[in-house]
Amino acid sequence: MLSSKRILVAPLNWGLGHATRCMPIIDLLLEKGVEVLLATDGRSYELLKNEYPNLRLLKTPSYNITYKSGNMILNIAPQLPKILRAINKEKKWLEEAITKYKIDAVISDNRYGMCSKQIPSIFLTHQVNIKLNIGLAGLANWNSKRLIRQFDECWIPDFKDTPNLSGELSHPAILPNVRYIGMLSRLKKQPMRLLYHLAVILSGPEPQRTLLEEKIKAQLSNTTKKVILVRGITEQADEENLGNLTIKNFLTANELSNVFASTKLVLARSGYSTIMDLVKLGKRAILIPTPGQTEQEYLAKRFHEKQQFYCQQQNNFELLPAIEQAERFTGFPLEEQPELLEAAVNHLLAKINHEIPQWVKQ
Repeated sequence: MLSSKRILVAPLNWGLGHATRCMPIIDLLLEKGVEVLLATDGRSYELLKNEYPNLRLLKTPSYNITYKSGNMILNIAPQLPKILRAINKEKKWLEEAITKYKIDAVISDNRYGMCSKQIPSIFLTHQVNIKLNIGLAGLANWNSKRLIRQFDECWIPDFKDTPNLSGELSHPAILPNVRYIGMLSRLKKQPMRLLYHLAVILSGPEPQRTLLEEKIKAQLSNTTKKVILVRGITEQADEENLGNLTIKNFLTANELSNVFASTKLVLARSGYSTIMDLVKLGKRAILIPTPGQTEQEYLAKRFHEKQQFYCQQQNNFELLPAIEQAERFTGFPLEEQPELLEAAVNHLLAKINHEIPQWVKQ
């Protein structure tokens, strides 16, 4: 299905995972002849600029979220006014962009303000049911679902039935407009000889990203195993070699695919995009949830209890025991089912090409 329409893809800048999981969607839209515009900020902006140098890339209002403590409420509550202002700013930004760039549809990855009554608006998330350990969970979930209902469809990068990846985060997703589109990973599975025993892949909000990096580097001197550490810093592309340790600030999708293919074990945050990468490539892993991110804590615990990915907490992380334990876990290989994403994109294109009379909610 060819289309001359123009679609805006706008991932949230909260770590790099929101931007990276949008890449299979971007690639499929381009294959179908769609003109794709990209919009984000911060490190996600730099990542997409490197991956898609020929696409128009717009800067959006920034949420500027930081994670200073291990308590989600203490982290987020003081920042709520800032987040709400950002949502309102991006609503206004989108309305102006629709007129200025003649946008026909928008796909928003966790940007609640990126929806408009003027055009079909898609919300991409893996967390319809927000995990909180306090009485405010009900209110948070009500408000989240209220905002998602403003979109024409909610695309969930997972599978409707078991086995699935997100568990309670999106099953059951009690919304009238949910569509499961299968897992999204920009990485490619390929045969390569093993070069590393461990690949450390870092991302996520500061200062927790840096705190974990420092903790890991302090313990790497205790091992003679060959290790590559990818810092997830898009501002620079430097490389440093320290004996058995190779440090890279940033890797493109192809370079990161090569690293995954050439390592025995991966150490990373338990972010959902990272988990999709691990599952697609069939890797074993050590997962370290970001302190205070309850959905990461839930995912890490879920996969640990299923003996699929080994989990440790950041505050008591010990590298060598983690490596030993992780190699006993099975991993969780699962088929992608790309036809699910294909069907979702075809349905969106049919809508904006006026090939269906009205939006058919799932």
